[in-house]
Amino acid sequence: MRFRCILILSASSVAAQPLYTRIRGAFGAEIFGIAPKGAFTAEAAFGYGKKTFWNVQAGVGAVSEPEFRSPAFSAALTHCLILNPYKRKSCIPQPGYRNIETYFEAGLGSFFVDRYDRGLHSGANGQRFLTPAGIAGLRFALVTSRWIYILKLRYAPPLIAKPLASHVGAGIAVGWR
Repeated sequence: MRFRCILILSASSVAAQPLYTRIRGAFGAEIFGIAPKGAFTAEAAFGYGKKTFWNVQAGVGAVSEPEFRSPAFSAALTHCLILNPYKRKSCIPQPGYRNIETYFEAGLGSFFVDRYDRGLHSGANGQRFLTPAGIAGLRFALVTSRWIYILKLRYAPPLIAKPLASHVGAGIAVGWR
């Protein structure tokens, strides 16, 4: 009986609405940034704090240039901090009254290409297999009753200068709670 009472009392803090809308996962598309040309992405959030969470992203795209054609795989790990938290007590569950949430995100990302697909043998492309990049940007989330629409604007300078790397990018995604 004591164990049940402790479980019920501790579950009330889990049921309370946090200072932002939690995103379980999302699917979307990204152009430039950590993806050389573009990619279809999937992402999942984890490690929630009061005002922050971690996000992992993976993407699949393609690079098509006159002398270089290759599939491209991208990955990123970012830490997101909400810039406009709700002004209410987190222990009182209430429906959200703010529809747009703004986050600052920072982290690391990279893209991978098949360097043996034309460019290496012709000598016209000096692209490495792995190109790491830093990530800093803004994430906007439009929260509706069922879906979360995400717009990402990122500055992603490559840590190793390579011909296919880009410095800025944008992405859109649709997520769920």
